[in-house]
Amino acid sequence: MTIWLWSMLLLSGTALASSWQGSPEARLQLHQLGLELALADVHPELTLRWQQAVSPETASDAADDSLWLGLAAFWRQWATLNFEQRQYLQTRDLALVASEAEIAGLHEARLNNNLLALVRTQIPGYGDYDILKQQLARLLAMADEPWPALAGPTLRPGEQGPAVALLRQRLQRLGDMEPALEPEETGDDNVFDQALAAAVARFQHRHGLQVDGVVGPHTYAWLDVLPRSRAQLLMRSMLRTLIGDSLPASYLLVNIPEYRLRLYQRQVMVLESDVIVGQDSRKTPIMHSNITNVVVNPPWNVPRSIINKDIVPRLYKDPGYIARQGFEVLDGSGRVVPDEEWRFVLYTENRFPFRLRQRPGNLNALGAWKFHLPNNEAIYLHDTPARGLFARDSRALSSGCVRVANAEQLALWLLSDRWSPERLAALKATRHTRWLPVSEPLPIFMVYWRGWLGEDGLPRFRDDIYDFDLSLNDPFARRDSQT
Repeated sequence: MTIWLWSMLLLSGTALASSWQGSPEARLQLHQLGLELALADVHPELTLRWQQAVSPETASDAADDSLWLGLAAFWRQWATLNFEQRQYLQTRDLALVASEAEIAGLHEARLNNNLLALVRTQIPGYGDYDILKQQLARLLAMADEPWPALAGPTLRPGEQGPAVALLRQRLQRLGDMEPALEPEETGDDNVFDQALAAAVARFQHRHGLQVDGVVGPHTYAWLDVLPRSRAQLLMRSMLRTLIGDSLPASYLLVNIPEYRLRLYQRQVMVLESDVIVGQDSRKTPIMHSNITNVVVNPPWNVPRSIINKDIVPRLYKDPGYIARQGFEVLDGSGRVVPDEEWRFVLYTENRFPFRLRQRPGNLNALGAWKFHLPNNEAIYLHDTPARGLFARDSRALSSGCVRVANAEQLALWLLSDRWSPERLAALKATRHTRWLPVSEPLPIFMVYWRGWLGEDGLPRFRDDIYDFDLSLNDPFARRDSQT
């Protein structure tokens, strides 16, 4: 039946009242939708169909039909993917087989001269879609211009030279600095003045870098990212923002590469906080769960991996570490093991078959608050005594769990209907551990978004700390090789 419908569509194409060539607005939007998914590099066949539809050598109504049917099949199957599959963009193997309803819908739209309305049914629910299209067009226009590498010696305010002029030009092109309205005096562009320092700071803020106005290796690395690569990273992240068909009234969003947490209540952000996430060897997982309990003054039951990799090697050099850090050594039955016993086993038998638990207190790695969420990977959110680490621009430092700078504010929000701030402060002061259930489990989404649009319309970007986008295929490469 599907083959018959497709054959009838092709055979009757010349007699239809409408065609893609005769509906330029619909065709332009169709190609835009194909471009967006081609940039995101989510499906090689879909990229090929877009290339065939826009290339002068292969453009035709049949190519546009094929592209639309591919888009329809892609988004139909996207709707069946779960949260993690969407975040990991596990789409490259989706079968782009159009359904009978999609083929019939295309046939009907052409008969009724309604192709534009048909195409619009495939526009995803991105926020600020019009601004997204503008930014993609701007980046792709820049991609056709020279983009020489700028990386070199560190540049600071007050310095002079041709490298400063190139830096100024790059920041103007990227939108972090307004182009000069009047011609500058000879040599002025070569001076690293305060206006340029402010533009560098804006650029650094957009890219999650240390905002100091100094152009060092990390800032150079982002300045040299090609415009087309920026467009690709932005589109891959925009796809990842489509985390579900609907969002709960209240939820917590942790954007891992941004090192940022945001709490939304009735779709309005009511709290945000810096966070520390897992280092590359102990990644914080992408996951969806619910916060069910707040643990006040939590003990830290040290994971076996940390005991074996971090603590045991240290004990050979520093046996007093356990006592200084407030650890208890426990055997399998929960008995506290005396120092002489665990030291004998460690130093004579070269093994440590015990558990470690750190008592609540100022040294406890979890701080005063732990946020429990059921999952199979022993991941949770928690406070931390190491406050100085939040000042770093790169904060992939933990063993997988998420450390929250504003943990106490989050705890107060979660427990506000049952516990006053005064009662919670008194409970915290006791140093006794208490598990406090939240009245309504709070959905939490841990996501990996490296690009998004800021309030000023300019894209924000973040480092690929877990190498999710290490190798992207350039959708323009095949077209460029043919011209």
